[in-house]
Amino acid sequence: MKAILQTFFFATVCLFLSNGAEAQVDKGQLQLSQKITDKIGPDQAHRYQLELDVDRFVYLKLVQRGVDVRVKLYDPNGEIVSEFDTPNGPNGPERILFESKLKGSYTLEVLPFDEQEPLGYYDFTLISVDALAETKEQRIDQIMRAFDFDDSPGAFVAVAHKGEVVFKKGYGMANLEYDIPNDVNTVFHVASVSKQFTVMAILMLERDGRLSLEDDVRMYIPELPDFGHKITLRHLAAHTSGLRDQWSLLAIGGWRFDDVITQEQIMKLLCKQQELNFEPGEEFVYCNSGFTLLAEVVERVTGMSFPQFTKKEIFEPLEMKNSLFYDDHEMIVPNRAYSYYEDSVGFKKRPLNYANYGATSLFTTAEDLLRWTMSFKNNGVANEYVLEKMHTRTILNDGTEVNGALGQFVGKYKGLKEIQHGGADAGYRAYCTRFPEQDFSLVFLGNAASMNPGQIAHRIVDVFLED
Repeated sequence: MKAILQTFFFATVCLFLSNGAEAQVDKGQLQLSQKITDKIGPDQAHRYQLELDVDRFVYLKLVQRGVDVRVKLYDPNGEIVSEFDTPNGPNGPERILFESKLKGSYTLEVLPFDEQEPLGYYDFTLISVDALAETKEQRIDQIMRAFDFDDSPGAFVAVAHKGEVVFKKGYGMANLEYDIPNDVNTVFHVASVSKQFTVMAILMLERDGRLSLEDDVRMYIPELPDFGHKITLRHLAAHTSGLRDQWSLLAIGGWRFDDVITQEQIMKLLCKQQELNFEPGEEFVYCNSGFTLLAEVVERVTGMSFPQFTKKEIFEPLEMKNSLFYDDHEMIVPNRAYSYYEDSVGFKKRPLNYANYGATSLFTTAEDLLRWTMSFKNNGVANEYVLEKMHTRTILNDGTEVNGALGQFVGKYKGLKEIQHGGADAGYRAYCTRFPEQDFSLVFLGNAASMNPGQIAHRIVDVFLED
């Protein structure tokens, strides 16, 4: 790999106050490797101007200590280029990585997440400014450099184009206690990326005439309360059921998310609800409960457990040999990456004890998941009937079309059609995206809660599809 030239520079200092709600204040120079410590309140915005040449790759690290902040990046024309915010609360890091497309003064603005944030401290460090790498692999290495250490969790990235795997590489560690790196065999929990497999199972049963998306869920789960409105399987798969979300209900009930949470417990909780949040089909509100119920429907229709059905009908035909739905929190999963989060001190373990499935709990490798994305090109385990339904965007009762399809989101990224879904449980982070018109797909699987998987994945997409 070619040596990357490192550029030293100082930030331009410009102190001023705005007449708006936030006082915009420059907080001094940023110098390479120098850590700046400051405090920020809800009515403040700290700004830093960086003079950059074109085609530079910048890496900064901000550590929050008692206040949740976000960072806005402005280019030399004053346009917002990006915003950085990882959902790790008021403690822990925000990693800011970006490329300079223009020569001139870039502004980094540090703001509290919202007006409710208390006065708190942050540390801000300019880690490096390098020449933009030349090859695709080197550019991805730059994007992943913040997690490519032997004392840090990391990720695995896999990319396919026109039916061929064109990139696959691991970064950082799968297990910090035993010094095991992330590699092609590392198995990750992919959280809500699981939902598209649950939808596929339901649609395969509809294709075979064993159920219909328009069926009332109480045909299969009669113990679910009669809320006075018909809730169809389509409502469940499209996040339009009006049901209360299982994770919110558990939190209200005093559960911790590192408690053991079983399928049976969630089912009992859902069957004790008395009301809906809204009439089915009226709104689109992300709801995990619907997918737990869909997995239950698969079991009752087939007489097989959901993990058994998906193994037989999806994973084995697609040769996804390292994939399974996890229904036992004591089960040993070979090559499993462990889950971590990061606070202002360092990395810590974040246990995941789920024994529930449908909305989550798919364990897989990046290479297996890439096989799944490529199977859509040749219909794989499905057919055109199934795929068309799966990729059709949802229409609400009033005719409004939303980006949510069945178990996935269908929209545009920089003008290109994208079908995607992300996932986040404990310290696991996942993003699976497809660009069908370019026959391109990307899988990002990580084991650090301080990652923003969608943002990182799209940076890598830009490397491959920039033309």
